[in-house]
Amino acid sequence: MMSEDQVDSGNEALEYPELPIELSQPRFSTLFKYFGPGAIIASITIGSGETVFASRSGAVFGYSLLWLFLAAAIAKGLQIYCGSRYITLTGEHPLRSWNRLPLLRGWFPWLVAGISILCFPLWLGGLPPMLGQLVNWIAGIPDGTGIADPKEAVVVDAAFQFWVKIWGTAFVLVAVSITLLQSYKLLEKVQTLLVGLLLLSLLAAAIASSPDLMAIITGTFIPSLPDFPKWAEKFDFGKLPKYQEIALYVGAMGGGTQDYLGYVGILREKGWGLMKKFNLYNPAYGPGPVALPADPAQVSRGLGWLRAPAIDVTVSFLCIVIFTYAFIILGAEILHPEEKAPAGNKLLTEQKDFLAGIHSSLTYLYQVGVFMAFFGTIHGAFEIYTRTGHEALTALIPGLDKTPVSKIRPWILLYCGGGALAVMWTGFKPVEIVTPAAIFGSVITCGLWCLAGVYAEQKLLPAAYRMRLLLRGLVILSGLFLTGLGSAAAWQYFFPPGS
Repeated sequence: MMSEDQVDSGNEALEYPELPIELSQPRFSTLFKYFGPGAIIASITIGSGETVFASRSGAVFGYSLLWLFLAAAIAKGLQIYCGSRYITLTGEHPLRSWNRLPLLRGWFPWLVAGISILCFPLWLGGLPPMLGQLVNWIAGIPDGTGIADPKEAVVVDAAFQFWVKIWGTAFVLVAVSITLLQSYKLLEKVQTLLVGLLLLSLLAAAIASSPDLMAIITGTFIPSLPDFPKWAEKFDFGKLPKYQEIALYVGAMGGGTQDYLGYVGILREKGWGLMKKFNLYNPAYGPGPVALPADPAQVSRGLGWLRAPAIDVTVSFLCIVIFTYAFIILGAEILHPEEKAPAGNKLLTEQKDFLAGIHSSLTYLYQVGVFMAFFGTIHGAFEIYTRTGHEALTALIPGLDKTPVSKIRPWILLYCGGGALAVMWTGFKPVEIVTPAAIFGSVITCGLWCLAGVYAEQKLLPAAYRMRLLLRGLVILSGLFLTGLGSAAAWQYFFPPGS
């Protein structure tokens, strides 16, 4: 068996393709050619994290937690780059590599994949009701607020919630149908368009709200963990332990492992690096290190291919940060002074009057932006979850390793769509649904991914292909930050203080 630093220079199958001129001689004007899969990640994560939880953070804490969202974006960007880096260099999905590692073999890939798959219906069950609330708002369907007669208010609110579920069901069925019929290229183009339109509408809304620039700078660069203001106690979340609330923000920010496993898998559509050689699985990979070419020209070419996922991940998370800041600004400037916050079954409607008070057109911009955010999330999530499920099942279940995604797609869609509808119609509040998914699927497993990714590189990649010291250190710090925060939040979730 080869040592971890041995390579096979004579293995023609593992030679890297020629670099495209856009990567060998990169220029700013050509970089965006490699932004595509990241648009899907940006779009599917905006509907939960930024629209609801970033707005809530701004409404409750003002600008003081901007640093936390930025730190979460950097940590998760490093996590997803770690995974995309590995598949670009080897053609092998990191989930499959973890199944070949000492200490991690067997249990760890199943843990990560199992939590991710369990999170599918929780995220998808929480999002359609939010979109249904928005449609009710746009359509002018009352929710019972402001009705003096309690009995009449209950009846009106019941009708409001019924239509929330009807709209939510319709959007789930539309998204499933589109996923069954669409191609990846169409999905990428649609999601890129949605991201562009979102940027324009939300930036316009944020600028129109006249944000406090000094407060933005302070909140970005001076970390603090403020306590809930006294007025927040009238909301359910105001009674949550601090670390659970913060973990919810971090978990919803930028997506989670259930998204990233699929993102790394969907990179196969791009064929970067060795993915052109091994589209799914290289049967030559055994329990030991990967025999990557030792020739310096090949090493340089392989590392050159890493510019593609680096560009895609960087642009994706830059968009996510901009979206996040826009929603925090809207929450801080519009809701915070009025002591209002997205909560309960009225996650989006609190913004209406205050947006209109700034300028009448702002309400419409917000409605358009939020609608695109939520539908983009639901639309893209079904495809990305299909890829996550495919990568997990083919990597971990013997006999499925060469099954194409088209064979597994209908079953995963049935699980995701049916599970989402079942969760939605049970009557759980959206935030109650996504809280455990955020803590376990989007914080803890994200941190474990970072740590496992560094371990896998050390064990499976020749030294010339491993992350350099600074990058490796940042990935480890990201892993410790996410795992530690998630573990603290999980403890408070199961054992609330004072219980």
